[in-house]
Order: sequence, then structure tokens, then C-alpha cells
Amino acid sequence: MTTMLAARKHFSVAVDWKQRTIEQWLEQYGAWLLVDDHYVNLGVSSTLGHLIDQEAGVIHADFRRRSLPRCNISVFEAMAIEDMLEHVHQTESSKVKQWLKVVTMYYIEGRPEVDIAHKLDTSMYAVKRDKMMGVLRLATRFKISSYLTD
Repeated sequence: MTTMLAARKHFSVAVDWKQRTIEQWLEQYGAWLLVDDHYVNLGVSSTLGHLIDQEAGVIHADFRRRSLPRCNISVFEAMAIEDMLEHVHQTESSKVKQWLKVVTMYYIEGRPEVDIAHKLDTSMYAVKRDKMMGVLRLATRFKISSYLTD
């Protein structure tokens, strides 16, 4: 465990960020979280696990209504994305953190905009605006391409 942490590179150099857009990186991270139950709050990681839990009476709240792409990133790429998001949460203002909350809910958790608006008790316009502003902030701060900037 200590060798893995000692060898952990800074997120800005750990990954070739030019391979994908920021939106694709975030969706890939969301897909990675679902693999092998990396993030249990998003729901079950497999159909078999869901059936077993359902039979045992375990209820999982899975709010995804958008389908995330198949996971095509490594553990090291996922760790770099995680580090980038953690860095932003530590260094940005509360307004940017609100934008990133919407970005996280949409791209990583796979929630649709209407559900995000309902959960945050805000308008669809505010969700679309915050999602766009959050993506632009990540893309411009770390010089990662985006569908909005290309």
C-alpha cells in the first residue's frame, strides 16, 4: 500500500489528458466507480448482485437514469481524476463547488438534469448553466479539451 502511494504521480502529469474530453473523463470515472462496487452509493455493480440483493430483501437506491459508457480507464487514471476533483474542492470558491456538484451529479453519478433540478430545488436553467460553468472551469483551469471549447 505504501509503495502505491509513494509512486502516485501528481494528477496533472499522471494521465495523458488529451486522450478524451473532460466530459468523457468524468463519465469514465463514474463508470469506473460502478465497477467492482468502488462507490456503493451509486447502486449495485452488477445485475447478478442486484438479483441476489433483491432476493435477500436489500434495497439499493439507484438514481441513475442515464447510462454511463463502458469503463475504459485504469485505476491510475481514475485516481488522477479523483485527485483533480479533490484539488478543485480544496482550492475553489463555494460558487465553483456548487457548479462541480452539478457536474458530478450529471457526469459521474449519471443523473438526468431534471432529477438534479428536483434534488437541488432549482430550475432546469440553473442546472444547465451550472453544468456548463463547471465543465468550462475544469477544462480551462487544467487545459483539458471539452465539447464546449472545441
